[in-house]
Amino acid sequence: MSYIETNPVQHSTILRIYSEKDQIVTDPEYQRNGGVWTPEKKQLLIDSILNNYDIPKMYFHQFDRKEKQETGKSYSIIDGKQRIETIWSFIEGKFCLSDDFEYQDDNTIRLSGLSYDDISKEYPKIKIKFDSFVLPIIGVQTDDLDLIEDMFSRLNEAVPLNSAEKRNAFGGDMVNEIRKISKHPFFSTKVKFSNNRYQHYEAAARLLLIEVSLEEGEKLYDTKKVYLDSMVKKYKSGYIELIDRVSSVVKYYLDIMDLCFTIGDNLLRAQGNIVVYYLLFKWAEETAFLVTRSKLLSFTELVKTNREIAEANYENADFDLLEYDRLTQQGTNDASNIRERLRILTENIVKV
Repeated sequence: MSYIETNPVQHSTILRIYSEKDQIVTDPEYQRNGGVWTPEKKQLLIDSILNNYDIPKMYFHQFDRKEKQETGKSYSIIDGKQRIETIWSFIEGKFCLSDDFEYQDDNTIRLSGLSYDDISKEYPKIKIKFDSFVLPIIGVQTDDLDLIEDMFSRLNEAVPLNSAEKRNAFGGDMVNEIRKISKHPFFSTKVKFSNNRYQHYEAAARLLLIEVSLEEGEKLYDTKKVYLDSMVKKYKSGYIELIDRVSSVVKYYLDIMDLCFTIGDNLLRAQGNIVVYYLLFKWAEETAFLVTRSKLLSFTELVKTNREIAEANYENADFDLLEYDRLTQQGTNDASNIRERLRILTENIVKV
């Protein structure tokens, strides 16, 4: 029977945890990405530490001997990544205290705007106090990583995780495949939107859902949260052959798309276009039509010009192109929306 146990990590001062930085995995697969805290929020955390406020608990997965040998690490962060990375960033001089910082132990000491290095030089005792602050770290031991992923999801239930971050915490074979697909060069180099909140995971999941829907019933499903969640739960385990099959199809077309687009392509600045473009390349292979970036740019310009025509004289505008324009702004995950945009795109791209 699987187990999960917790206990406080002893001697978890800031200085000790920083000295063991290379022993800590900050991005286990169930984690959400870092880099989303504002400068003000980072400064507030350091303010809280210097002024002896309690800060929320952090949870570290403590590796057993076998895991340490395999990874060369001692811990991975279950919850608290943003706080740990903020503390490390402050120590490494990547930001300073806020201009309105007040040191409550002695308000005659002016620390506002100072960096960690400044404090070390000008107020070494305060630096020692910061370094000695004990972080409230709870160690977690388990023999089942799915329990870790479940714990991460539960810990963040009251935090505004987005759908992709919550889905990533489900774990299982389909989630693992989503993670792999999201690392394809098409996502890592060609799309314009970042992966700060797992947007690449979301787009990859939608493409897999397209192939799963065709495999299951030869019809297109909505690519909404409820269908994506259902897919990762249904295919969590026991369906490796199906997952490999649909994944190989997705990778095949992503390889083709990767050759068509440029690095950080403006044509790929929105998630809503990815599924339609994917289906366009599938249609192109079936019909022996060559999709080029210049044709996609020409179609995009056609839509823009038509919009300007409609603003001047609506009756002279092309209705289909106006509809495509409208559909890209709303309900882009509805199957009916996807089908209609694909129809308009394919009918017009052959003319440009």
